[in-house]
Amino acid sequence: MNLNLRTKGLLALALLVAYVGLTAWYLSAQRRDLFVISQQIDSHRSLQAMLEPSFNTLAHTLVHTQEILSGPNFSADATPRYSQIAMSLDPMIERLDRLRGMDRDVAVQIDRLEMAVDRVRAVPSGRNLAQVRDAEQQLIAQLNDVLGALDHRAEVLTEAYRAKQQHISLVAIGTSVGGALASAAVILIFFTRLARDIERLKDRAHAIVSGYAGPPLRNRRRDEIGGLIDSVNRMQDDLRRWEQQQEVGRQQRFHQEKMAAVGSMAAAIGHEVSNPMAAIAGIAQFLIDETRGERDRASQLAHDFGEQILRQTERISVIMRQLANLTRTHSPEPELIDVNALVQSTCSFIRFDKRFRGIEFDRDLDHELPAVTAVTDHMTQVLMNLLINAADAMENVPKDGRARIRVATRRVGDELVIDVSDAGHGMTPEVLARAFEESFTTKPAGRGRGIGLYLCKTLIEQQGGRIEITSTPDGGTTIRLFLPSGADAKVEG
Repeated sequence: MNLNLRTKGLLALALLVAYVGLTAWYLSAQRRDLFVISQQIDSHRSLQAMLEPSFNTLAHTLVHTQEILSGPNFSADATPRYSQIAMSLDPMIERLDRLRGMDRDVAVQIDRLEMAVDRVRAVPSGRNLAQVRDAEQQLIAQLNDVLGALDHRAEVLTEAYRAKQQHISLVAIGTSVGGALASAAVILIFFTRLARDIERLKDRAHAIVSGYAGPPLRNRRRDEIGGLIDSVNRMQDDLRRWEQQQEVGRQQRFHQEKMAAVGSMAAAIGHEVSNPMAAIAGIAQFLIDETRGERDRASQLAHDFGEQILRQTERISVIMRQLANLTRTHSPEPELIDVNALVQSTCSFIRFDKRFRGIEFDRDLDHELPAVTAVTDHMTQVLMNLLINAADAMENVPKDGRARIRVATRRVGDELVIDVSDAGHGMTPEVLARAFEESFTTKPAGRGRGIGLYLCKTLIEQQGGRIEITSTPDGGTTIRLFLPSGADAKVEG
């Protein structure tokens, strides 16, 4: 998923707001529970406040009733006093009526007390007053149990209130500290990574300007910085391709200028030696004509020498013509060419290089090859590069017949194949894997710049063909060129 920096910022803000909201909601729920506990405590306290006056009044009445029943003046004529006690209990009974809904057992005891008071009021007697006393005692005991339970419950609720309040405080502190730490960590990681990637971009931009040609930057981002990394990688690729195109063009211009210089020199030399060669050939022909048919040894020797001189002059003329044909200016546009003739002239021309001294050429040419459409200068440059590489590979091979370069042509299907094989030191798999890389070379400093095979690959692919290498250490190397045959072959401009 691609998220830009603004979206990431909004998402982080939304997460922070959600975190704060969830924390507030949780704390609010805990505060509601705290409020419920507080209400329960207040309710119990209200019940205690309501029970305690009734309990005290009932206890005072019980004491008074007990005094009457156990007093020294207790007798049957105390009936008026019993009636007074019943009347004094009426306000208490009214207060106790409000406690009926508190507890079922309390309501039962209140009913018993009311019934006992009603009996005293109806029939004042010591026996009925004793029932009032007993009912009061039982009600006091029941109220005492209720007050004890209320006290215990109040203590439990108070402890729960304190625990809940402490929990709320810890949660508030914990979420605040945790949120602050998490926010700080996210901000630190974000800006650290951002600064690191910007530093990588800065370093890579400087490296590209300085000619860096290594692997591109790894990109794991999907935001604006990731887009900038992709742009820098594309810039590196585009700049590298441009540099490669410039280098290929420079090498082509260098080859053309070199061949033009050689051709100009060959033309000048050919012009200078043409008249002497013609004179030498004429003299040789005269010797041949004058000594033809003579039987003496001197005439026969002169005849043989004349023929040898004539053959060598003809050979010099052929070499000059081949040199002129190879070095003459060719069209920069694709044209139909005879591959075998190109191979022959290139091999004949390049064997004059001192690197080819002691190296034999084996030509295995298929003389029924069709013409191919290609740029003549490009194909000449490719063949010369491959032949020079083959000679360099056999630098340490003894020049006793084992130093051989084989050039073969054949047709395979719709393709024309050119093989250039040597008996040199070969390539290791590691070197073979990098053979077509630009600027990669195994030659000593000053002997090569690693552009040869890369240039060959580029030029052959421009002809619509391809190039392959097979090589084994100490087993020689074969470079195989595949070209589309026929006049309809397509060549890239």
